[in-house]
Amino acid sequence: MPLDKPKKNLTVAICVPTFKRNEYTEKCLQALSDAQSYNGKVYTYSNKPLRHVIIDFFEETQNVDIIAKIDNDCCVPKDWLNDIIDVFEKTDVDILSPNVFPSNAAYKYGSDGKYYRPSRIVGGLWVMRRKLIEGLEFQKYNVTGITGAFNILKQIINEKDPKIGWVEDVVVQDIRHWSGKHPDHIKSKEHELYSQEVGRSIAWKS
Repeated sequence: MPLDKPKKNLTVAICVPTFKRNEYTEKCLQALSDAQSYNGKVYTYSNKPLRHVIIDFFEETQNVDIIAKIDNDCCVPKDWLNDIIDVFEKTDVDILSPNVFPSNAAYKYGSDGKYYRPSRIVGGLWVMRRKLIEGLEFQKYNVTGITGAFNILKQIINEKDPKIGWVEDVVVQDIRHWSGKHPDHIKSKEHELYSQEVGRSIAWKS
């Protein structure tokens, strides 16, 4: 992708886990491309346990300032990364999650704040300072689906006690939200079985 320099020339790497859900991946990557140019890289991964994907991503991005995870069923809005980096530059926050439609998670989990909504809860989509994970050891044990990914975040929170928050004005479209309420959501038997495989609950049926 073309390069762009944020205010402090922060380099960024973005992890996009692409296990199944091919119907959504193209939209996700196109949204990342259309949103803006930036000084960094996008790493896509498939056919690995999600926990292993994130740990591999950590190991492959040792020379960047900011790391992020965007699931392949989510579409970012215009200028999302610059808006989030702007908060990093103005504050000492360590981990930020964008708001999400249709859950409106920033208001569900965050409290009132000036540049972001402080929280003790990290979303499944996150952007963090790379230095936050320095010195931590993450084991690649097999845990089904999203549980292993959230265990990584729990370890970071327990060992580093980071400042966490939500950016309310950066709203990512969670197409495959568990509620099935997004207008582009695909309600198929294949996607229902996928949700069971990765341990995600659903409120819809194919």
